[in-house]
Amino acid sequence: MRYVKGIDISNNNENIDFDKVSEDNIEYVYMKATEGKTFQDSRLEEFYNSCKSNGLKVGAYHFLVSTSSPQAQAENFYKKIKDCAWDMIPMLDIESEFDELCDYIIRFINAFKELSPLQLGIYSYTGFLSNIEEIKSKIKDYPFWEANYNNDPWNLPSNFFTNRIGHQYTENGDISGVSGKCDVNLFTQGVLLKNNMYLGTWINENNKWWYKHNDGTFTKDDWELINGKWYLFDAEGWMIHDWKKYGDNWYYFGDYNDGAMKTGWYYDEKSSKWYYFNEEGIMQTGCIKIDDKWYHFDNNGAMETE
Repeated sequence: MRYVKGIDISNNNENIDFDKVSEDNIEYVYMKATEGKTFQDSRLEEFYNSCKSNGLKVGAYHFLVSTSSPQAQAENFYKKIKDCAWDMIPMLDIESEFDELCDYIIRFINAFKELSPLQLGIYSYTGFLSNIEEIKSKIKDYPFWEANYNNDPWNLPSNFFTNRIGHQYTENGDISGVSGKCDVNLFTQGVLLKNNMYLGTWINENNKWWYKHNDGTFTKDDWELINGKWYLFDAEGWMIHDWKKYGDNWYYFGDYNDGAMKTGWYYDEKSSKWYYFNEEGIMQTGCIKIDDKWYHFDNNGAMETE
């Protein structure tokens, strides 16, 4: 799975030279659009146009507050972003604790659904998730962008979200073209709107599968997120299954009628061996700590029992 480096910005940031930003291995930029029912970031258009001019992919977020109804906040967000050609899913920023927070979240989500066809994502801190756990069954499958300032990209504890698409790993990043420190992230391609908007049909030909989008296109030699699961397609567009080495890492995609990238524990009945794949689907080797216990996996990924 490919990770993409990105930053997130707002009117609080000082001067930004996006030409230099794009030269510093940054590809994605999230920018604040709105807060509450009336605040609209005065620099959004400036940031948006500069990013587009420099080939950077863009996304917007709304900061949820308690001082106005969630329906009014969703409308403010929608009005601010509706006329732009966004590349990444719009995000609801949840990091302020207040009474009826969980109710506000659900009402905002429902209101935004009525206004926009775009998939909404959720941003929050690792340590804040206990405040919204009571609605986990309703939000667990939403694309989740997680803030955890461990300065160790994608080394994250487990939580109830099933589709993590971003890790904000520092708030003290040094990026060319940005005055002062800024937030730095690593995203999966699941953050892209195109990977959340493609609808299509699985087609079987000669015992091989490919995924035809409704516009007739199909993915070749790349990953695609389909119904919350990651699939890998070869250079001709056929779905990969079984074991596959991609880059320097091994992945497991199940049998030919499955194809979804596996994470977590996997028991191989043929070899009677256990394997473990991290959240990115990468087969683990060596000594690995899983749920506060240490395990050792040989060079082929099989767990050693003695």
